[in-house]
Amino acid sequence: MIDDRQNWQRMNLAALQQRLAWLQQQPDKVIFCKDSGVHYVAVTKDRSHIKLSLVEKVNLHTDLLQSVFDFNNPLHLVSEYTQAMMLGLVWQNQPQRIYIAGFGGGRIPLVLHHYLPETVIECADVDPIAIQAATQCFGVQLDDRLSVTIQDGREYLEQQKPDIQYEIIMTDVFFGNGYFPHRLATKEFYQLCEKRLSREGVVLVNLLQRDEFYAEKIKTFQSVFSQVCVCPWKDINSVLIGTKSALLEKDEIVARAKYLQDGYQFSFPLTDRSQEVKLGTELAEAIPNLDRSQILHDDAPPVGYFDSWLL
Repeated sequence: MIDDRQNWQRMNLAALQQRLAWLQQQPDKVIFCKDSGVHYVAVTKDRSHIKLSLVEKVNLHTDLLQSVFDFNNPLHLVSEYTQAMMLGLVWQNQPQRIYIAGFGGGRIPLVLHHYLPETVIECADVDPIAIQAATQCFGVQLDDRLSVTIQDGREYLEQQKPDIQYEIIMTDVFFGNGYFPHRLATKEFYQLCEKRLSREGVVLVNLLQRDEFYAEKIKTFQSVFSQVCVCPWKDINSVLIGTKSALLEKDEIVARAKYLQDGYQFSFPLTDRSQEVKLGTELAEAIPNLDRSQILHDDAPPVGYFDSWLL
């Protein structure tokens, strides 16, 4: 079984490297740019790094890098928040089914697809051009285990049959200016996620710390899941981790992450990310105004949500 997995992974990596070989001959410049709604989807080569951005049409500006990878090491997750998203494996190390709302350059799905060759990974994204960029420039190849549906991430989850459950659910959904859709941040949405989870499933959410409603989004998440952890990255991103399984203490989270690191031989430091996890009183102390924050609901978006600085 282990030999079969390793043989498949060797072949998969070789095929991935072959799909990416053309990038090495490209000059350092924009290698993909297409019109997509309110923005352009742009892919830039910078030495061995390939970067995907959503560029606003109005001022040709973006302050949020969607995806990045190094074609010399395509299974390495460059962004630390993407490394933190892999902490879902601490709670579910052999998931049968994973759902991801938001695709971007497909970095997390690609890495999960490689290391978990028996896992089905379903994704949803509203931007078909970004998916085109991922398959053309990021080495992503869709198959019977890795699929993307062009659809709103919440609608996709709502429309699944009641008997379909996921061990891991992730949401990583931003526009180029950092806007996070309200309908993917409410108590009702997280209740839907909980309903679609397996008995000891885990949900992970990427948030921007500069979000004006950062504390409200964490408070809303806490209102649904019995255990909530936060893995912050500098002053930029935070990954929320929520589960309805048995409570894990910090030392157990770190021990499990080290086991995964050693077993899969990840090139990125999953153990380091686990050591950054905050839970309990440490979490409360790290989030200003958390106790006084309101819970977000579908029918009552807070004043200023849609016209805040993010827009």
